[in-house]
Amino acid sequence: MKKRLVSLALICVMVAALFTGCGKKSSSNDVTMGFCTWTGYAPMFIAQENGYFKDAGINMTIQVIEDESTYTSLITKGSVQFIATAQDPNIKMFANGADSRYLFTMDTSNGADALVCTSDIQSLDDLAGKTLALDKSASSYYFFLTALEKDSSLTEDDIDVLDMGDTTEAGLAFMAGNVDAAIMWEPELSEAIDSVDGAHALITSADYPNTIMDSLVVNTKYAKENPEVVDAVTEAWYKAIDFMKENPDKAYELMASGFEEVTAEDIAADSEKLEFYGREENAELLSSGSIKKISQDMADFWMNKGECDTNDLTAFFELAK
Repeated sequence: MKKRLVSLALICVMVAALFTGCGKKSSSNDVTMGFCTWTGYAPMFIAQENGYFKDAGINMTIQVIEDESTYTSLITKGSVQFIATAQDPNIKMFANGADSRYLFTMDTSNGADALVCTSDIQSLDDLAGKTLALDKSASSYYFFLTALEKDSSLTEDDIDVLDMGDTTEAGLAFMAGNVDAAIMWEPELSEAIDSVDGAHALITSADYPNTIMDSLVVNTKYAKENPEVVDAVTEAWYKAIDFMKENPDKAYELMASGFEEVTAEDIAADSEKLEFYGREENAELLSSGSIKKISQDMADFWMNKGECDTNDLTAFFELAK
């Protein structure tokens, strides 16, 4: 359940955000966080609605910004202090000059993303010469390329890959019979399997753990000048995850409240295929070194593809604790 529909009003909000420094100077506790419509980020609405930010003295504004191509500019300018998105796009942003630092991991996809194919495609090698729709800006692109390299004899060049620029459009193209396969997520994932004769999920993110993870990053200058706010935002997330584990039905209602055209049922369905990371899970990721290993694999992968200027992530993790 991800949506990438950008309204004119949203564009105006984004433009205004870029020029907030031209008006009245805001308090360091006036904080803006941005992310797209995705269940993995939605516990932030629990923190908002339950007053976790307010209790910490933070005036938090959450902007749902569907156009992820703006994230590098927003986080670097500091007009949005916190950005939540997938780990490998966060790494690419940092590696290509974004003034951002990793804070914690929010969730990992455990089957929420899939490669859906027609009945004649029963292996990755069967994709040779077939038409595949996907969104190259999405985190599932890394999942797909990882699968190709590990478990097929193909490269991307052996497949007629159509970059739709939108995962929803990729799913719709498959359901319309315009392509042989597509990378998609909910609700198109279930709709495609139910509505297209012979459609099936050839592989899912559950088959390739840790290829699709979400994380929160912060503007570097802001974080170093306001460490207490950064700590409070982190603590608010952990409290929200605890609340969700203890009160799932109420949590799903709160999580849906921040998005348009999203129900608690949508959130509940997505959550079945996600693993949320709270305090203990993040502590384990850091103490074991696994988050740095996972991230280094991503950086090395994109460096080899020519899409990163560096694969040195030392500074990226300097605030993680």
